[in-house]
Amino acid sequence: MKEQRYQPRRRQQRQRSPWAALLIPFLAIVITGGLFYLLATMLGGGVAPAPTPTSSLNVAAPGEPTFTPTPEPATPTPTPEPATPTPEPPTPTPTLAPDVLQVGGKATVNAEAGLRVRSGPGTNFDLVITLPYAMVVDVIGGPERADSYTWWQIEFSTPEGDKQQGWVAGDFLDPGIQNYNQ
Repeated sequence: MKEQRYQPRRRQQRQRSPWAALLIPFLAIVITGGLFYLLATMLGGGVAPAPTPTSSLNVAAPGEPTFTPTPEPATPTPTPEPATPTPEPPTPTPTLAPDVLQVGGKATVNAEAGLRVRSGPGTNFDLVITLPYAMVVDVIGGPERADSYTWWQIEFSTPEGDKQQGWVAGDFLDPGIQNYNQ
């Protein structure tokens, strides 16, 4: 005969209700909150009661003179005078640095062979005119980088007195009005 070993019976687990999955964490939160509230009130962290007002009136015994304080005359509150606005100082007009090319300034042509004026900022634009050495021009736009030059838009007067505009390489302009005839 074969020897039989005793094997314990496996316990069958009962299925839990889906409500238990919600109820257990909810109860844990409520119990924890209640314990914190109880601890806080025991340590005095609750709301302090409002003090009870007490009367400071002294009642005189019959036959004794009573003292009634006279109220002090009210001091009038001074009315503030309307504030006088402080005028802001005028904004200074920016002065142009004479040693830097900039829009709004003047410049002098320093190319002895003359300065080529182009229709746009770059050597690929059409040639408009060639300006003579030492001619003074107005800088009206720029700077823009193209073809390894910094280009400035200028305005100048032709020999006939007409105003024209164009673009020149800044390497061939000196800032300000220069006198090269010295």
